[in-house]
Amino acid sequence: MKEIQFGKLKIGDNNPVVIIVEIADSHNGSLETAKEMIDVAKETGADVVKFQLHLPDIEMVPGSIQMWDGPLYDILKRNLFTPEMHKEMMDYCDKVGIEYLCTPFCPTAVDILNDLGVKAFKTGSGELTNLPQHRKIAKISAKTGKPVIVSTGMSNWKEISDTVRIYEEEGVKNNLILMNCTSAYPPTNYSTLNLGFIKKLRETFGVWTGQSDHTMDNYTAYASVVFGAKLIEKHFTLSRDQDGPDHKISLEPHMVKDLVNGIRKIEVALGSERKVFDEEQPVRDWAYHSVIAVRDIKAGEILTLENLIPKRPGSGIEAKYLDKMYSHKLINKKAKRDLPKNTILQWSDKE
Repeated sequence: MKEIQFGKLKIGDNNPVVIIVEIADSHNGSLETAKEMIDVAKETGADVVKFQLHLPDIEMVPGSIQMWDGPLYDILKRNLFTPEMHKEMMDYCDKVGIEYLCTPFCPTAVDILNDLGVKAFKTGSGELTNLPQHRKIAKISAKTGKPVIVSTGMSNWKEISDTVRIYEEEGVKNNLILMNCTSAYPPTNYSTLNLGFIKKLRETFGVWTGQSDHTMDNYTAYASVVFGAKLIEKHFTLSRDQDGPDHKISLEPHMVKDLVNGIRKIEVALGSERKVFDEEQPVRDWAYHSVIAVRDIKAGEILTLENLIPKRPGSGIEAKYLDKMYSHKLINKKAKRDLPKNTILQWSDKE
């Protein structure tokens, strides 16, 4: 699979995991708060801050959806950012040095974001089966090369396949990233997290994959890196004590720092080669076993399994030369010098 460029970030096996913090509407409609959240996200080490562009009158029927924090239409109206405000956020992200990302919830929002100059598209799980919207995004991606990040929560295999087919038909499947996701806020049953699906999506569709994670902690986000996730997305708030639909299920700044720190440690620990590492050598030198004289051995005496024994430290002839697999190189050879009891034999001690 080809590497994907997202702004200054690169997505692929030879690049760091991209960490996205989802601000969504947790700015509570305040530009000042949004900028503060961008600053804090940058300080935590996150790579991307993600917003949402809502056009409530276009994307939903007013009064039709009741959320845990009230009618969704009212919540969105209350926290609304205009396209001009999103442009200001985009410019502020460029100034701070963190990538801006935004989820559109209708085709009109797709056009607005594209006109604003977004560097990538991100769709939520609720948009997975909105094939006309995906077709629009795919066509834009074909013209611009912009990557598309697609969450797959609350869907079935056929629905995911249909969406991927859109990008195949438009010739931009190489720009597509699929996110494993469980659309519960938060998930109460960890068996629904389905982390093995990250690898299945990658192997089946031949695309990069990630984890959009709604848990209240970082454990499954860490584990997803081991399963091959190249992007991790978590909701973000300055404080869970605030009123609003997303604050209670979002990570606070210290938790994001822990997320970033943990992922950076895990991704460098994913090697598959077994060798003696430099930091292991001092331990190997004392912990491994050498060939040791079990009693005084005179010069010219034959070395046998009776006058030699394996003991620590490991600074001499390796103990493996006392086993029949290797013993022909040492056993029945003559001692080149007197070897007092507990001598750690070196190869120069045999004729």
